[in-house]
Amino acid sequence: MIQDPKTIQYISERRCASGGYCFYRLDEPNAADTLYALASLALLDAVPDDPVTLSYLHAFQRTDGSFSNVNVGHAVCRSLVILDERPHIDPAGWILSFLLPPADRARPVESSSLFEHLYLLTDLCTLLGIAIPSGKKAAVVGAVFRNQHSDTGFGYTHSTIIETGHALAILAALGYPVPSAGSTAFVKQCEDPLFGFLAVPEVTPAYLEHVHAGVLASSVLGYLSPAHERCREFIRRCQLDNGGYARSIFGGSATLENTYLALAARALIEHMSNDVSIPTTYRDRAPVL
Repeated sequence: MIQDPKTIQYISERRCASGGYCFYRLDEPNAADTLYALASLALLDAVPDDPVTLSYLHAFQRTDGSFSNVNVGHAVCRSLVILDERPHIDPAGWILSFLLPPADRARPVESSSLFEHLYLLTDLCTLLGIAIPSGKKAAVVGAVFRNQHSDTGFGYTHSTIIETGHALAILAALGYPVPSAGSTAFVKQCEDPLFGFLAVPEVTPAYLEHVHAGVLASSVLGYLSPAHERCREFIRRCQLDNGGYARSIFGGSATLENTYLALAARALIEHMSNDVSIPTTYRDRAPVL
């Protein structure tokens, strides 16, 4: 486990009085920040006993077991698992109903990945032990490979490191032999001596989400990249004096999301370097996001 009292303090100061977390420190919690905070505290071996946050999280689920959207459902269910809880109502039916191949159209401009929802939903199936029907598995695997390109990466119209990381994590969650996808070649193209990993080959600058995605992709592939040491340095330089992490080495404010991405990437690098296990509740195999 990573030990960092300063980061624990940064996260704890963003705990809301009404339960949950908010990165800008008002009593306005949201599901995403709550997941980033709890997942980070799990990596820091500092998950609190927090019945108020448990009540806050359970309130998101509807009486039919559903949630308002995939992002909220994932954040809530994953947060509950970190707190050694489960949703009050089995969400398996809702999760499987949304586990569909991505439509053959442009992804929304606000999304960084065509595979985002599949990435989150397959993660929930892994965490909650939900069996995915074989026909649905085959459809999803086929859809993922329809978006693989000649450079061995994945993405809508062209390969990106984030979409490649998501695609490989989805395949792993579905039991597909990931190394046979051959995507180590694309991951190597995204390696960079300054940033660790780039969003796409030869395009700078890179940001924390690209470093995290490169580490995730190489971890799922079982590829011990020589760029990992540069990733460690990039992550170190993103940490601010308050203990949180910013998106860039060029400045900016810390957020709970970027703090999580930094800690998750560091943990995966350590896992690969030391060949030690990270509890499946906390590791970002498919994800932390």
